[in-house]
Amino acid sequence: MFKTGRFPARSACPAVLLAIVCTMGSAQRPQSAPIMITLTGQSMIRSDIRATAPAAVAVVQGLLKGDVVFTNLEAAVAEKGETVHEGRGFLTPPEALDALTTFGFNLLSLSGNHAFDLKVAGIQNTIREADSRKIVHAGTGNNLTEAAAPGYLHTPKGTIALIASASGLIAPGGSAAADRPGVNELRIEAGDKENEATVDLPGAPGNTPNQGDAQRILQSIRDARQHADIVIVYQHNHVFGNHSFATIFTEGMQERLAPNDWLRKWTHAEVDAGADIIVMHGAPLLHGVEIYHGRPIFYDLGNFIYNVPPTLTYIDEPMNWESAVAYVQFQGKNLRSISFQPITLNNVGEGQPDIHNEYANNQFLDTRGLPSPVTGARAGYILQRLADTSKPFGTTVEIKGDTAEIKLRARN
Repeated sequence: MFKTGRFPARSACPAVLLAIVCTMGSAQRPQSAPIMITLTGQSMIRSDIRATAPAAVAVVQGLLKGDVVFTNLEAAVAEKGETVHEGRGFLTPPEALDALTTFGFNLLSLSGNHAFDLKVAGIQNTIREADSRKIVHAGTGNNLTEAAAPGYLHTPKGTIALIASASGLIAPGGSAAADRPGVNELRIEAGDKENEATVDLPGAPGNTPNQGDAQRILQSIRDARQHADIVIVYQHNHVFGNHSFATIFTEGMQERLAPNDWLRKWTHAEVDAGADIIVMHGAPLLHGVEIYHGRPIFYDLGNFIYNVPPTLTYIDEPMNWESAVAYVQFQGKNLRSISFQPITLNNVGEGQPDIHNEYANNQFLDTRGLPSPVTGARAGYILQRLADTSKPFGTTVEIKGDTAEIKLRARN
């Protein structure tokens, strides 16, 4: 009866075998369960929000859902008694990591220009405190091999890999080396000059990634592809052209609103190497989304927690306090949906700001820049801006009331 792999025409399947035997030749393998991945803007968190702003906890938790919840920790962990008064001191206590896990985050990038704000001690503190809480992370390490290595989050629905890097505004000594802790840096070159986004380079050629850094990161993606079901690639980017970051944002240049040409080419190379999702911060503004070969590229998701000091005025415009949370659903290797919840962040905290001391950490700082969902006209404005900035990439964002979805092609 089974000699040819088919049933003879004269035979009929007994009812009890109908669903099992009759369909053996044609039934496809059952698809894996859908997995939901939530992506937020960066988290420039400066305190344990559970203690400093307890009313915000439930609000933040309401924005986060799914199997994987990701953000970038845009600070360095300082242990009790540790302070810094050189460069920028974006420091946070270890308990801030407990706040992030209470909110629902289970995947963190540590690569950013503020990861080195407490120098080597800050890099090592952050790694140690994240490890002690079993938080999966990537982007920094005690050497370059560790900083470039993927972090793996194992869930009941599959394994998620994270590779993280940063470009621009990395402090001297802040990039990881063979024998030095630091950040997994993707250096950017403008001709024969390194573009750290710290000085203007008028007339310089277009930007390109450093070849050695690019090869290292692409190899990390290929390696992760062999061990994970979904590969997320994160980049903290400040290189938006051949002017310094400060010039571009102080002057309100158009470059701040979209990725530079080099970045689009680079992210395509990352997808070609095996990335399933690319997500970025750094502007910090909400940028558009591209779907390249069925893989989403979020060119910037702006801010999620923004405890930024009031002394930092050149990146303080209304758009810095608006963003969206992205919810990405995969089934197996197929991208099924992308939706957005617009959010606003309060730019006025409780208490009195210190407008003179950039290192001051007070009630005002700890309670400003906290996210909440937004509805009505302001939601429409944020989502329309997302739609407009995504359109040049051929991406259609459909606004549906106070939320939005990306219209995916049928093959996805």
